[in-house]
Amino acid sequence: MRGTYVVWPAIVLMSALSSAGAAQSAGGDGARFAQSPQYPLLPRALEIELALSAAPKPLRDEATVWVLDKSGYAIAKKGGNPFACVVSRRAGDLFPVCWDAEGTRSLLPLDFEDAQLRLSGKSGSEIEAIVMERFKSGQYHAPSRAGIAYMLSPIRYRIDEHGGLTRTTSNPHLMFYGPNLTDTDIGGARGAFVFINRVGPDGMMIVPVGQKEREAIVSDAHSLIAQVEQAIGYQPSR
Repeated sequence: MRGTYVVWPAIVLMSALSSAGAAQSAGGDGARFAQSPQYPLLPRALEIELALSAAPKPLRDEATVWVLDKSGYAIAKKGGNPFACVVSRRAGDLFPVCWDAEGTRSLLPLDFEDAQLRLSGKSGSEIEAIVMERFKSGQYHAPSRAGIAYMLSPIRYRIDEHGGLTRTTSNPHLMFYGPNLTDTDIGGARGAFVFINRVGPDGMMIVPVGQKEREAIVSDAHSLIAQVEQAIGYQPSR
């Protein structure tokens, strides 16, 4: 019998956000998710496929998948392993990521609340200040143990507040939790074998995959990239 993994803090938070989304719908504002240029809604099947593309293939069938709809993020597929995959839109960056149980508990809720804060009218700088304050107050918690998140998809886009789309470099990589570590602590440097993406309670040690692995991932993603770009209206510059 396969095990079932439940991360209650994230699910409790999601219930609260869904209630808030329902209240917005009652007031006629529920479609703001569809109207926000930084939070595009994707076809459900496409969003599930994109979310799962972050994970290694052996994990995908049993991973839980969260998708964004007009009421907020909700579970589209309940899995049997401890991994949770989502298409993040935090801070205007659209990319898939797959968290282990610790990341699901401590860091995935930041995606959910970023959506609510941004769509309530908060600016990027205001949201960043709110997130830091919530870490300080204990409302958010840095990962409490070692763990991993996967970003193996080569798909990433930057969406500005006016809806301008830019395809950004997304080298498939592994992320290991490194709260408050710096590159000096780990001997890292941006673009090297390992580096810190940001210094803070949600900081990560980034380890890119090898060239051969990257080429295989990019080759496999051609069809998915085309579908995503059509859905979000991205036009490559010629």
